[in-house]
Amino acid sequence: MIDQLVSWWLRRLGGQACFQIYGKSRREADWRIIYIYANRRRNSESRWPLWGGTCTTWASDVVAVGWDFAEQVLREQSAEPASRERPVEVAGGRLGDSARRLEIGAPSFPTYSEILAHECGHTAQPLSLGGLYLPVVGAVTLFREGPHWWNHFENQASAQGQFGGIVNGSVCAELMQRLA
Repeated sequence: MIDQLVSWWLRRLGGQACFQIYGKSRREADWRIIYIYANRRRNSESRWPLWGGTCTTWASDVVAVGWDFAEQVLREQSAEPASRERPVEVAGGRLGDSARRLEIGAPSFPTYSEILAHECGHTAQPLSLGGLYLPVVGAVTLFREGPHWWNHFENQASAQGQFGGIVNGSVCAELMQRLA
């Protein structure tokens, strides 16, 4: 209930999404449509503390990214599109574990699509945590992945998230202009 209210409010406040994606966690049977909102404050060169270069899941269907990130996801998906039949997952189940990634033959750095898959893992968390999602997960998300109890939500997001591609016809005109 609280997640639905937060989602509705954020989508209303955010205006038009830059695009929509299919996403879910491995535990979910059905794909959900997730709205991706871009903001220049989240661009990698932003001087806003704790915002520059970040992707943040605010609710079960709202993720905020920078325009530069959205552009790179679109470029990757143009070259090698994900689908619900062939979703993108985080290689080795961890974004930040280079050794684990190299061990399975993946590049040491995650792709933009893998980062979005990680965020898809986070979108499942508000469904089970409800109103506790933002204060609980938000309080420990800066600690990233790792071996400690406070890394649980980040580890879970990387291990469970699946990005099933961009919804056809959902890319906004502003993002298309940036690619031209």
